[in-house]
Amino acid sequence: MSNRSKAVVITARGRSTFTETQAARLERIADVRFLSAEKPIPPDDLVDLLKEADVCGLTPRSVPSIDGSWLSRLPKLRGIAVFATGVDYIDTAWLRERGIALSHLPEYSADSVAEHALGLMLTMSRRIHLSQDRVRGRVPPVTSVLGFELRGKTLGIVGLGRIGSRVAELAAAFGMRVLACDPRGRSATGVRLVSLDELLASSDIISLHMPAKWQGPAAFGEAELARIKNGATLINVARCALVDPYAVVHAIEEGRLRGYAVDDLFPIADKDERAARQIAEGRLLQSGHTAWYSVEVLERGYETWVDNICGLASGEPLNLV
Repeated sequence: MSNRSKAVVITARGRSTFTETQAARLERIADVRFLSAEKPIPPDDLVDLLKEADVCGLTPRSVPSIDGSWLSRLPKLRGIAVFATGVDYIDTAWLRERGIALSHLPEYSADSVAEHALGLMLTMSRRIHLSQDRVRGRVPPVTSVLGFELRGKTLGIVGLGRIGSRVAELAAAFGMRVLACDPRGRSATGVRLVSLDELLASSDIISLHMPAKWQGPAAFGEAELARIKNGATLINVARCALVDPYAVVHAIEEGRLRGYAVDDLFPIADKDERAARQIAEGRLLQSGHTAWYSVEVLERGYETWVDNICGLASGEPLNLV
């Protein structure tokens, strides 16, 4: 009987997701099944697909929630490698209690996400999205596209990890003054560390770079948005769940918040008439979770993901959460 680990890897395109070299690396280290799924897999089907697996490689696209509701039916599983940096969609406490290792991709998308954050700042400040809509006749020709410059403005960064510190570098190149609040006390060159209250009260633009918690409450709700500088712009390339959408709509409606850009779909866009109007007016911007999506990120990501799956299969895990 073989002592090789059994692995299941689920992606949108199955084995063709990987280069031949990457696929061969996986096949050398374990008995691998490559499966394809372009939509979320129902839990019962997922359990059936993974029932023989010792380790698995999963993407948020096909498995958007990882928790005990279905994992409890997979007693053989001892390791999961996700194609993601954030793990707020995973019940990590449950995995720890059961001794199931979890590997992620901590660095693969930092540059792309940081550049996307600057892109959202430029879009909101120069009204690029609204200018496009006006040219295409989607808004009345009298719609104002009056913008403002980034140079000389104060940027407040919440979270100075890999992405937040890179955003600080890029913002400095635009001539911005950079403040930061970091729960771990991390610092960066040219950045002044302040309290969250000072950051909210002093920043023209606030950029969020902090993780969300598994099923946790929004970190930025009515109370936090009430403390921001009047007319500030909020940028969120971290997690949509960090910010209460109703509080954002209310703050924009009152004129306290100039605008909000989120790298996701705004969760109440189809439920709240005020949100729909603010989107049409360009004060709410959604980029549909595309900040990470670049050629370089995919190349780095697949290579690291293969490393992580091989590490779990061989008993030498890498990039553990």
